[in-house]
Amino acid sequence: MHASALKSLLRIGTVLALAAGLGACGTFEPIFPASSRTQSGVDSHSAPQSNSDKIVMLPLSAEDLECPVVEIEDGAATSRVGGPDNTAVRYQFDLVETARECQPSGGQFALKVGVSGRLLIGPAGSPGSYSATVKVLVRREVDQKTLFEKTYRVEANAVGAQAPWRVVTEPIMLPLTRSKLNDDYSIFVGFDNGRNVALERPHHHRKPAQKAASDATTQ
Repeated sequence: MHASALKSLLRIGTVLALAAGLGACGTFEPIFPASSRTQSGVDSHSAPQSNSDKIVMLPLSAEDLECPVVEIEDGAATSRVGGPDNTAVRYQFDLVETARECQPSGGQFALKVGVSGRLLIGPAGSPGSYSATVKVLVRREVDQKTLFEKTYRVEANAVGAQAPWRVVTEPIMLPLTRSKLNDDYSIFVGFDNGRNVALERPHHHRKPAQKAASDATTQ
């Protein structure tokens, strides 16, 4: 077998193996401390507090808040450039990990959302710098109103077959309704592939999310 053909087969195998194992492995630095991270939009569940539905009494710390769950929109975890067949893929951005942080501030709270993933170079592509667009959307559940929506350009430079990328939003100021914020707000993330994220998704009941850490830091 010629060296060029072997190299092509190895690259195809790498793309398929990595794409099939989304979220199963990774070497990403934490977006936030472990207490506020979610894997592929799924949070660990903590036991509900008996006073979680009471009116918020200020001051509060981040440990008192149940930060909303980060959900990856269906079909928006990947952004691929190239043909439909694996052999025609030039490059692909994958969303692997999400995180969120809620910090109380008077009658409001500051929400930060983090998203990280990897760039994969396909058989039809070559190493280099590439970019994609990630959308972050925050919705109020009581009336399904979008309170925040913004797209972020993410870039990665792959010297070899893959490279990591990461984006963290600026603080998003929202009304501090009660400690159980997970019931009042929804967070959606995903690659902006030419459609609105989560606008048509119906309301559904979610279990309490893991509380975010008060001393979370970002780079």
